[in-house]
Amino acid sequence: MAAKLDTTKLSLDQLPAHGFTRAAQLLKFLPFGRSTLWAWSADGRFVKPVSIGAITCWENEKVHAWLADHASSKATNVMEG
Repeated sequence: MAAKLDTTKLSLDQLPAHGFTRAAQLLKFLPFGRSTLWAWSADGRFVKPVSIGAITCWENEKVHAWLADHASSKATNVMEG
């Protein structure tokens, strides 16, 4: 079965550079879904969330850095392949 293209994803420049974002809003910028977000956050493959009171969110600066790092490593892998 072919994967569906998610056209609801937003451009990364729409994610604020600073501050915090909750999972539902963050997923609009990520190339994976909710279960992967939580699994990768738990095992260290993605940014660890922080708790502010009863709210769990991710630091936007760290998310931007993670995405930039993985975009550059993906481009490097393509060029080497």
